[in-house]
Amino acid sequence: MFEYGFAQEDITPECGMPLCGYFNPRPNRGALDRLAVKAVVFHCGDEYSAIVSYDLCMVDNALATRMIKALSDAGITFGGKVLFAATHTHTGPYTCTCFSDFTNAGYLDDLVNKTVSAVKRATASLAPAELLATRTEYSTLAFNRRFIMTNGRILTNPGKLNPDIVRPEGTTDPEIPLLAIRQHGSLRLLIANIVNHTDTVGGDMVSADWPGRMEAKIQRELSCDIPVMTLIGAQGNINHFNVKTAADQTSYEEAIRIGNGYAAAVLSALYQLEPLNFEQMKADAVELEAPYMTVSDAEYEDAKRIAEKYKDAQMEDGRDFTSEDIAKGHPFVKKFFAKRLMDCRDKKISEKRVEKMLAIKFGDRIGIVSVPCEPFVEIGLAVKKASHFPLTLVAALGMGEIGYVGLPDNYGNGGYETSPSPSASDRNWGPTLIKTASDLLNRF
Repeated sequence: MFEYGFAQEDITPECGMPLCGYFNPRPNRGALDRLAVKAVVFHCGDEYSAIVSYDLCMVDNALATRMIKALSDAGITFGGKVLFAATHTHTGPYTCTCFSDFTNAGYLDDLVNKTVSAVKRATASLAPAELLATRTEYSTLAFNRRFIMTNGRILTNPGKLNPDIVRPEGTTDPEIPLLAIRQHGSLRLLIANIVNHTDTVGGDMVSADWPGRMEAKIQRELSCDIPVMTLIGAQGNINHFNVKTAADQTSYEEAIRIGNGYAAAVLSALYQLEPLNFEQMKADAVELEAPYMTVSDAEYEDAKRIAEKYKDAQMEDGRDFTSEDIAKGHPFVKKFFAKRLMDCRDKKISEKRVEKMLAIKFGDRIGIVSVPCEPFVEIGLAVKKASHFPLTLVAALGMGEIGYVGLPDNYGNGGYETSPSPSASDRNWGPTLIKTASDLLNRF
């Protein structure tokens, strides 16, 4: 018998707490909408597993490990089979050091406590249910953001209507795997796996970005408060910017537009949902090493030259730099990335990095696998292709956040995501990630 339970908690930060997602902290001036942690617990036979989703930019390995211990201390015996994932909103508070040493210990303590509360309440509410699934797609809201330019180099977010754009470096993944829970004849939960970046709002107001707006739209259309959990797919080189238009695509209104678009796709597919008959659920976890990036002598010397050349460069008025500054080669941006490359040697991390990955499998029909980074879309597509499940969900930013991971061919020719930094993964780690995820899914 399959059982399901759900609970959520509000994790909206207080006014003034800095927001994560860009290169500098931004003290927030309030909330456009609320942030939540959502916990869904599954039980089938002797197995328990769960998915915990956060309206946050990231949940790194250290925080996931802390969550597992807190759950164990609270009597939850299946903490090691919980998939922790972030929606990657760029307007939520810091949970780890990313472009800043800022974290709020009090907020993290509260986050852990609310996670434990949500999982415990979800477990207590376990009751017989049906798991349903289908797939749909939406092809006009996401774009590959890395472009081959006329000079042959790769540029991330090169700017709208840039005449030097030749073509995108890669593809997109418009598929939206959709899971649902039904109890007593009514839908109780929707889970959508969508491949797009969660970076539409910007600014200094707290927001759940387009996943929050998608949920709100679905609830309005269905006239009920059905929770909608968004699992972000392999979106490391994907975002919502259409460079063929001059339209402003950084605003809360853009989050509403995209959220409404995905909501329409999900709503139109609900009639296709089919109940799944399975007798066994299985959760498998694995740990794997994620080596750090190394740089060549030539790369280091070139970066050293650039850092010296632009050593006095500053951003005007101390403002944050943007993707447009990257595209235009602003001197401060050149210095910034040169120093990050040099730090691969000057601040080399000697400790071995070990990350967690988890797969939750429902019979031979559905497979969900976590990936502890922002993988390029090609990695997600490869995992799906290698999976024996008819429907496979890839949960990026799951159980960790070690940054962008591409395939070996994506490195060495430009692009923000593949620029060297001390915490970046080895350039050849992408295939290992694909194999590990595929082995987890196909393990019986």
